[in-house]
Amino acid sequence: MSDEPDPQPPAILASDAERERGIALLREAVGEGRLTLEEFSNRVELTYAARTDQELADLVRDLPSELAPSPPPAPRSEEHRAFCSHLIRSGPWSLPGNSSWRSIFGTIDLDLRQARLAGPETVLEVHNLFGTVTVIVPEGIEVKVRGGGLFASQKIESPERAPSAGGPSLTIETSGPGGTLYVRSTPTPTLTQSLRKALKK
Repeated sequence: MSDEPDPQPPAILASDAERERGIALLREAVGEGRLTLEEFSNRVELTYAARTDQELADLVRDLPSELAPSPPPAPRSEEHRAFCSHLIRSGPWSLPGNSSWRSIFGTIDLDLRQARLAGPETVLEVHNLFGTVTVIVPEGIEVKVRGGGLFASQKIESPERAPSAGGPSLTIETSGPGGTLYVRSTPTPTLTQSLRKALKK
């Protein structure tokens, strides 16, 4: 008898239905806080590019094989304020389904790329009184901006990649006079980074 291990079964080309099942699993995982927005966006892109069943399996290997839909938790709301100050949220952090952010002559920077969501739909209520609010989201996430105020401005960067079908969504409800809202998928480069980039040209 041969002691050689059995060879791996040959890879099978993945179907569109199998890709959609994989994306559904990723969608449930991000809604349960198992994946960050950035991890979800990256894995969805790889899922669409996967050619075989083994490649698809690798993308969900660290997730439960079945994520049973759980009843939605009671909506949780948080309030944050920057009054003539600078408020920053970045890195791994938990974002509830609904939160309020008030910039009163202040600056708020929200980096959502490593944020863990409380559910598939997230609402940011932004009241901006002559302040500046910047929201950074990974590409592939659906973002909707509503509202505005007198003398207020909004600068929305269109992502290079379209939102993932069925993925998490972010709604930004804005109000207040004279403020500026930035929504982008990459942070603003620092002065040092800008100088290094200019020197390389």
